[in-house]
Amino acid sequence: MDTASIGKRLVKRLLNFIIVIFGVVTLSFCLQLFTGTDPAEMIVRKQNVFASEEQIQAVRERLGLDAPFHERYLDYLSGVVRGDLGTAITNRKPVIDNIMEVLPITFFLIAMSMLWVMVFSVLVAALSVIFRGGIFDHTIRIVCIIGICVPSFWLALILLTAFAVEIPIFKVISDGSFKSLILPSVAMSFPITCISIRVLRASVLNELKSDYVLYARARGFTNYQIIYGEVLRNALPAAITLFAQYCAALFGTSALVESVFSIQGLGIYLMESCESMDIYGISGSILVSAVLFVLFNTAADILSGLICPAYRRRRV
Repeated sequence: MDTASIGKRLVKRLLNFIIVIFGVVTLSFCLQLFTGTDPAEMIVRKQNVFASEEQIQAVRERLGLDAPFHERYLDYLSGVVRGDLGTAITNRKPVIDNIMEVLPITFFLIAMSMLWVMVFSVLVAALSVIFRGGIFDHTIRIVCIIGICVPSFWLALILLTAFAVEIPIFKVISDGSFKSLILPSVAMSFPITCISIRVLRASVLNELKSDYVLYARARGFTNYQIIYGEVLRNALPAAITLFAQYCAALFGTSALVESVFSIQGLGIYLMESCESMDIYGISGSILVSAVLFVLFNTAADILSGLICPAYRRRRV
Protein backbone atom coordinates (compact mmCIF):
# COMPACT_ATOMS: atom_id res chain seq x y z
CA MET A 1 0.00 0.00 0.00
CA ASP A 2 1.65 3.28 -1.13
CA THR A 3 2.05 6.48 0.85
CA ALA A 4 -0.60 8.34 -1.16
CA SER A 5 -3.24 5.72 -0.35
CA ILE A 6 -2.36 5.77 3.33
CA GLY A 7 -2.56 9.59 3.40
CA LYS A 8 -5.89 9.55 1.56
CA ARG A 9 -7.28 7.03 4.02
CA LEU A 10 -6.11 8.99 7.07
CA VAL A 11 -7.56 12.25 5.71
CA LYS A 12 -10.87 10.52 5.08
CA ARG A 13 -10.96 9.14 8.63
CA LEU A 14 -10.05 12.56 10.06
CA LEU A 15 -12.82 14.31 8.13
CA ASN A 16 -15.35 11.70 9.22
CA PHE A 17 -14.19 12.10 12.81
CA ILE A 18 -14.58 15.90 12.72
CA ILE A 19 -18.05 15.69 11.16
CA VAL A 20 -19.29 13.17 13.71
CA ILE A 21 -17.84 15.11 16.65
CA PHE A 22 -19.49 18.29 15.37
CA GLY A 23 -22.81 16.44 15.23
CA VAL A 24 -22.33 15.06 18.75
CA VAL A 25 -21.59 18.54 20.14
CA THR A 26 -24.67 19.94 18.38
CA LEU A 27 -26.89 17.21 19.82
CA SER A 28 -25.43 17.85 23.26
CA PHE A 29 -26.35 21.52 22.96
CA CYS A 30 -29.87 20.64 21.81
CA LEU A 31 -30.19 18.36 24.84
CA GLN A 32 -29.63 21.36 27.08
CA LEU A 33 -32.02 23.51 25.09
CA PHE A 34 -35.04 21.28 24.54
CA THR A 35 -35.35 19.24 27.73
CA GLY A 36 -37.97 21.59 29.16
CA THR A 37 -35.79 22.29 32.23
CA ASP A 38 -34.82 25.86 33.04
CA PRO A 39 -31.27 25.77 34.52
CA ALA A 40 -31.72 29.25 36.03
CA GLU A 41 -34.82 28.17 37.90
CA MET A 42 -33.10 24.96 39.09
CA ILE A 43 -30.15 26.98 40.43
CA VAL A 44 -32.31 29.55 42.21
CA ARG A 45 -34.82 27.05 43.60
CA LYS A 46 -31.98 24.98 44.99
CA GLN A 47 -30.99 27.94 47.18
CA ASN A 48 -34.41 29.44 47.78
CA VAL A 49 -37.61 27.52 47.13
CA PHE A 50 -39.69 30.71 47.32
CA ALA A 51 -37.53 32.73 44.93
CA SER A 52 -39.32 35.31 42.80
CA GLU A 53 -39.46 35.38 39.02
CA GLU A 54 -37.25 38.48 39.06
CA GLN A 55 -34.48 36.55 40.83
CA ILE A 56 -34.77 33.72 38.32
CA GLN A 57 -34.65 36.16 35.41
CA ALA A 58 -31.54 37.81 36.87
CA VAL A 59 -29.74 34.45 36.96
CA ARG A 60 -30.99 33.68 33.45
CA GLU A 61 -29.49 36.93 32.17
CA ARG A 62 -26.23 36.34 34.04
CA LEU A 63 -25.85 32.90 32.46
CA GLY A 64 -26.82 34.17 29.01
CA LEU A 65 -29.83 31.88 28.81
CA ASP A 66 -31.98 34.63 27.35
CA ALA A 67 -29.60 35.22 24.42
CA PRO A 68 -30.61 34.31 20.84
CA PHE A 69 -30.16 30.70 19.71
CA HIS A 70 -27.13 31.33 17.49
CA GLU A 71 -25.28 33.26 20.20
CA ARG A 72 -25.85 30.50 22.76
CA TYR A 73 -24.78 27.88 20.21
CA LEU A 74 -21.55 29.67 19.30
CA ASP A 75 -20.82 30.28 22.97
CA TYR A 76 -21.34 26.58 23.69
CA LEU A 77 -19.05 25.56 20.80
CA SER A 78 -16.29 27.88 22.00
CA GLY A 79 -16.72 26.54 25.52
CA VAL A 80 -16.38 22.93 24.37
CA VAL A 81 -13.22 23.79 22.45
CA ARG A 82 -11.79 25.32 25.66
CA GLY A 83 -12.93 22.33 27.73
CA ASP A 84 -15.73 24.28 29.40
CA LEU A 85 -18.88 22.12 29.67
CA GLY A 86 -20.71 24.46 32.00
CA THR A 87 -21.16 24.58 35.77
CA ALA A 88 -22.95 21.73 37.52
CA ILE A 89 -26.20 22.69 39.21
CA THR A 90 -25.71 20.19 42.05
CA ASN A 91 -22.37 21.35 43.49
CA ARG A 92 -21.67 24.53 41.43
CA LYS A 93 -18.35 23.12 40.23
CA PRO A 94 -17.25 22.99 36.58
CA VAL A 95 -18.73 19.90 34.94
CA ILE A 96 -15.38 19.02 33.39
CA ASP A 97 -13.82 18.94 36.88
CA ASN A 98 -16.58 16.63 38.14
CA ILE A 99 -16.07 14.33 35.17
CA MET A 100 -12.28 14.28 35.53
CA GLU A 101 -12.69 13.24 39.16
CA VAL A 102 -14.74 10.16 38.30
CA LEU A 103 -13.42 9.29 34.83
CA PRO A 104 -10.09 7.66 35.87
CA ILE A 105 -11.73 4.94 38.01
CA THR A 106 -14.23 4.18 35.23
CA PHE A 107 -11.45 4.15 32.65
CA PHE A 108 -9.40 1.71 34.75
CA LEU A 109 -12.46 -0.49 35.34
CA ILE A 110 -13.28 -0.63 31.63
CA ALA A 111 -9.63 -1.23 30.72
CA MET A 112 -9.62 -4.28 33.00
CA SER A 113 -12.90 -5.47 31.52
CA MET A 114 -11.60 -5.15 27.97
CA LEU A 115 -8.40 -6.98 28.94
CA TRP A 116 -10.46 -10.00 29.96
CA VAL A 117 -12.45 -9.69 26.74
CA MET A 118 -9.34 -9.62 24.54
CA VAL A 119 -7.55 -12.50 26.23
CA PHE A 120 -10.44 -14.92 26.56
CA SER A 121 -12.16 -14.07 23.26
CA VAL A 122 -9.09 -14.82 21.14
CA LEU A 123 -8.05 -17.87 23.15
CA VAL A 124 -11.47 -19.51 23.48
CA ALA A 125 -12.62 -18.70 19.93
CA ALA A 126 -9.47 -20.21 18.44
CA LEU A 127 -9.76 -23.33 20.59
CA SER A 128 -13.43 -23.68 19.64
CA VAL A 129 -12.47 -23.68 15.97
CA ILE A 130 -9.61 -26.13 16.49
CA PHE A 131 -11.88 -28.53 18.40
CA ARG A 132 -14.89 -27.72 16.25
CA GLY A 133 -17.83 -30.07 16.85
CA GLY A 134 -16.31 -31.50 20.03
CA ILE A 135 -17.36 -31.34 23.67
CA PHE A 136 -15.35 -28.18 24.28
CA ASP A 137 -16.98 -26.38 21.34
CA HIS A 138 -20.51 -27.37 22.38
CA THR A 139 -19.86 -26.40 26.00
CA ILE A 140 -18.54 -22.98 25.03
CA ARG A 141 -21.56 -22.45 22.76
CA ILE A 142 -23.98 -23.13 25.64
CA VAL A 143 -21.99 -20.92 28.05
CA CYS A 144 -21.93 -18.07 25.50
CA ILE A 145 -25.66 -18.27 24.85
CA ILE A 146 -26.33 -18.08 28.59
CA GLY A 147 -23.73 -15.34 29.08
CA ILE A 148 -25.21 -13.14 26.34
CA CYS A 149 -28.60 -13.27 28.08
CA VAL A 150 -27.26 -12.50 31.57
CA PRO A 151 -27.49 -8.82 32.60
CA SER A 152 -24.24 -7.39 33.94
CA PHE A 153 -25.83 -5.99 37.10
CA TRP A 154 -27.40 -9.38 37.96
CA LEU A 155 -24.07 -11.12 37.45
CA ALA A 156 -22.46 -8.41 39.59
CA LEU A 157 -24.88 -9.18 42.45
CA ILE A 158 -24.17 -12.91 42.15
CA LEU A 159 -20.39 -12.38 42.17
CA LEU A 160 -20.65 -9.94 45.08
CA THR A 161 -22.74 -12.38 47.12
CA ALA A 162 -20.52 -15.36 46.31
CA PHE A 163 -17.02 -13.90 46.60
CA ALA A 164 -17.48 -10.97 49.00
CA VAL A 165 -20.16 -12.24 51.39
CA GLU A 166 -20.23 -16.06 51.37
CA ILE A 167 -16.53 -16.46 50.54
CA PRO A 168 -14.94 -13.16 51.66
CA ILE A 169 -12.11 -13.02 49.14
CA PHE A 170 -12.98 -9.51 47.98
CA LYS A 171 -14.41 -6.44 49.72
CA VAL A 172 -18.09 -5.60 49.46
CA ILE A 173 -17.35 -1.91 48.83
CA SER A 174 -14.67 -1.08 46.28
CA ASP A 175 -11.71 1.01 47.46
CA GLY A 176 -10.36 1.65 43.95
CA SER A 177 -7.53 -0.89 44.21
CA PHE A 178 -6.76 -3.45 41.51
CA LYS A 179 -8.15 -6.31 43.59
CA SER A 180 -11.40 -4.51 44.34
CA LEU A 181 -12.05 -3.96 40.62
CA ILE A 182 -11.68 -7.62 39.62
CA LEU A 183 -15.28 -8.62 40.36
CA PRO A 184 -16.92 -5.58 38.69
CA SER A 185 -14.65 -5.92 35.64
CA VAL A 186 -15.56 -9.60 35.31
CA ALA A 187 -19.26 -8.77 35.61
CA MET A 188 -18.97 -6.12 32.88
CA SER A 189 -16.79 -8.19 30.56
CA PHE A 190 -18.52 -11.57 30.70
CA PRO A 191 -21.50 -10.80 28.37
CA ILE A 192 -19.21 -8.94 25.95
CA THR A 193 -16.72 -11.83 25.98
CA CYS A 194 -19.48 -14.28 25.11
CA ILE A 195 -20.59 -12.13 22.17
CA SER A 196 -17.00 -11.63 20.99
CA ILE A 197 -16.29 -15.36 21.11
CA ARG A 198 -19.27 -16.12 18.87
CA VAL A 199 -18.42 -13.31 16.43
CA LEU A 200 -14.72 -14.20 16.25
CA ARG A 201 -15.46 -17.93 15.90
CA ALA A 202 -17.81 -17.28 12.98
CA SER A 203 -15.27 -14.96 11.37
CA VAL A 204 -12.48 -17.54 11.72
CA LEU A 205 -14.66 -20.28 10.21
CA ASN A 206 -15.42 -17.98 7.29
CA GLU A 207 -11.71 -17.31 6.75
CA LEU A 208 -10.97 -21.05 6.78
CA LYS A 209 -12.83 -21.29 3.46
CA SER A 210 -10.30 -18.96 1.80
CA ASP A 211 -7.84 -20.10 -0.86
CA TYR A 212 -4.77 -19.21 1.19
CA VAL A 213 -5.88 -21.72 3.83
CA LEU A 214 -6.04 -24.49 1.23
CA TYR A 215 -2.57 -23.50 0.07
CA ALA A 216 -1.26 -23.59 3.64
CA ARG A 217 -2.77 -27.03 4.21
CA ALA A 218 -1.18 -28.24 0.98
CA ARG A 219 2.18 -27.07 2.30
CA GLY A 220 1.70 -29.16 5.42
CA PHE A 221 0.90 -26.50 8.03
CA THR A 222 -1.01 -27.68 11.10
CA ASN A 223 -4.36 -26.23 12.28
CA TYR A 224 -2.59 -24.38 15.11
CA GLN A 225 -0.15 -22.77 12.67
CA ILE A 226 -2.85 -21.80 10.18
CA ILE A 227 -5.30 -20.38 12.73
CA TYR A 228 -2.83 -18.53 14.96
CA GLY A 229 -0.48 -17.58 12.11
CA GLU A 230 -2.80 -16.18 9.41
CA VAL A 231 -6.51 -16.86 9.85
CA LEU A 232 -6.90 -15.22 13.24
CA ARG A 233 -5.26 -12.01 12.05
CA ASN A 234 -7.58 -11.76 9.03
CA ALA A 235 -10.62 -12.57 11.18
CA LEU A 236 -9.90 -9.90 13.79
CA PRO A 237 -11.48 -6.78 12.15
CA ALA A 238 -15.05 -7.83 13.02
CA ALA A 239 -14.07 -8.57 16.61
CA ILE A 240 -12.03 -5.34 16.90
CA THR A 241 -14.98 -3.24 15.71
CA LEU A 242 -17.29 -4.97 18.17
CA PHE A 243 -14.68 -4.58 20.91
CA ALA A 244 -14.33 -0.83 20.30
CA GLN A 245 -18.08 -0.25 20.27
CA TYR A 246 -18.65 -2.06 23.55
CA CYS A 247 -15.58 -0.49 25.14
CA ALA A 248 -16.85 3.01 24.36
CA ALA A 249 -20.46 2.19 25.25
CA LEU A 250 -19.43 0.99 28.71
CA PHE A 251 -18.42 4.55 29.66
CA GLY A 252 -22.07 5.56 29.55
CA THR A 253 -23.67 2.29 30.70
CA SER A 254 -21.46 1.30 33.63
CA ALA A 255 -23.77 2.89 36.22
CA LEU A 256 -25.53 -0.33 37.26
CA VAL A 257 -22.35 -2.28 37.95
CA GLU A 258 -20.76 0.74 39.63
CA SER A 259 -23.78 1.11 41.90
CA VAL A 260 -23.63 -2.56 42.94
CA PHE A 261 -19.99 -2.23 44.00
CA SER A 262 -20.29 1.39 45.24
CA ILE A 263 -17.81 2.71 42.67
CA GLN A 264 -17.98 6.48 42.17
CA GLY A 265 -17.42 6.50 38.42
CA LEU A 266 -18.76 8.27 35.33
CA GLY A 267 -21.86 6.08 35.20
CA ILE A 268 -22.83 6.95 38.77
CA TYR A 269 -22.20 10.65 38.09
CA LEU A 270 -24.49 10.52 35.05
CA MET A 271 -27.19 8.72 37.03
CA GLU A 272 -26.97 11.21 39.91
CA SER A 273 -27.14 14.11 37.44
CA CYS A 274 -30.32 12.63 35.97
CA GLU A 275 -31.85 12.22 39.42
CA SER A 276 -31.13 15.85 40.31
CA MET A 277 -32.08 17.15 36.82
CA ASP A 278 -28.60 18.66 36.43
CA ILE A 279 -28.83 19.37 32.72
CA TYR A 280 -25.20 20.48 32.45
CA GLY A 281 -23.95 17.33 34.18
CA ILE A 282 -26.14 15.17 31.95
CA SER A 283 -25.11 16.79 28.67
CA GLY A 284 -21.43 16.88 29.70
CA SER A 285 -21.38 13.19 30.63
CA ILE A 286 -23.16 12.19 27.43
CA LEU A 287 -20.83 14.38 25.36
CA VAL A 288 -17.72 12.81 26.89
CA SER A 289 -19.14 9.30 26.42
CA ALA A 290 -20.06 10.05 22.80
CA VAL A 291 -16.64 11.50 21.99
CA LEU A 292 -14.99 8.43 23.49
CA PHE A 293 -17.29 6.24 21.42
CA VAL A 294 -16.23 7.98 18.21
CA LEU A 295 -12.56 7.89 19.21
CA PHE A 296 -12.62 4.17 19.95
CA ASN A 297 -14.41 3.34 16.70
CA THR A 298 -11.99 5.43 14.66
CA ALA A 299 -9.05 3.76 16.41
CA ALA A 300 -10.61 0.33 15.76
CA ASP A 301 -10.93 1.09 12.06
CA ILE A 302 -7.30 2.19 11.82
CA LEU A 303 -6.10 -0.77 13.90
CA SER A 304 -8.05 -3.23 11.74
CA GLY A 305 -6.35 -1.81 8.66
CA LEU A 306 -2.91 -2.18 10.24
CA ILE A 307 -3.49 -5.75 11.39
CA CYS A 308 -5.38 -7.08 8.38
CA PRO A 309 -4.17 -6.07 4.89
CA ALA A 310 -7.36 -7.45 3.28
CA TYR A 311 -9.51 -5.18 5.45
CA ARG A 312 -7.31 -2.21 4.54
CA ARG A 313 -7.76 -2.88 0.83
CA ARG A 314 -11.54 -3.14 1.18
CA ARG A 315 -11.84 0.17 3.06
CA VAL A 316 -9.67 2.37 0.83
